[in-house]
Amino acid sequence: MSDLSLGAWLNLDSVLAAEAVVRAGHDWAAVDLQHGETQATGLVPMLAAVAGCGVPAWVRTQARDYAQASWALDMGADVVVIPQVSSAAQGAEALAFCRYAPDGHRSWGPTRAGLRAASAPAQQVYLMIEDAAGVAAADEICALPGLDGILIGPADLTVSLGGRVPDDLRSEGTLAAAATVVEACRRHDVAVAAFGGTPDMVPAWTGIGVTTIALVTDLGLLTQGAADALARTRG
Repeated sequence: MSDLSLGAWLNLDSVLAAEAVVRAGHDWAAVDLQHGETQATGLVPMLAAVAGCGVPAWVRTQARDYAQASWALDMGADVVVIPQVSSAAQGAEALAFCRYAPDGHRSWGPTRAGLRAASAPAQQVYLMIEDAAGVAAADEICALPGLDGILIGPADLTVSLGGRVPDDLRSEGTLAAAATVVEACRRHDVAVAAFGGTPDMVPAWTGIGVTTIALVTDLGLLTQGAADALARTRG
């Protein structure tokens, strides 16, 4: 599909690995502060590595650490992704940390973001919907002022619906819940993206109208590549 936007998810705190993966041709890349190994001192080098590849740099923050989202914006993230948003109230609180007054209470201190070119696109804030409560509140969440997009997290969503990971990631129940979120995004004209992790997830996401997809993880590529090389050699 020509309109697919495929991202690389970066769990490793490695500039070299980030550049190797992103330069393969990915459209964007996300540094994962929630489940990845990158810590505060490693974020700017990772953002610089992604930017050096000429694609947008996303950052997923720790859940409920909304101040970290504000800081990631100060460090120059093009998109921040705030996980585990289950209600409009949570979403509004998260957005307030990322928007300056009068739309929020983000503290002024752009630091590295102040070095962005005047022509650079505005920084964006995505919220993650990844549980049954978030799906139920999707319409209210998507209606929040200042929201740029939603990223659907299939693993936690599957678990919250009583399924197992990875067996049920593409189950009817998970995809039906995700489709509810997609519909809410369309009603309120906000972007929608989803975590894939492997190419196997792409048909499931495109089937419900999601075309911005985190295709692979750096750790997943390393693990699978090592296993494939050994299997081919020993086989």
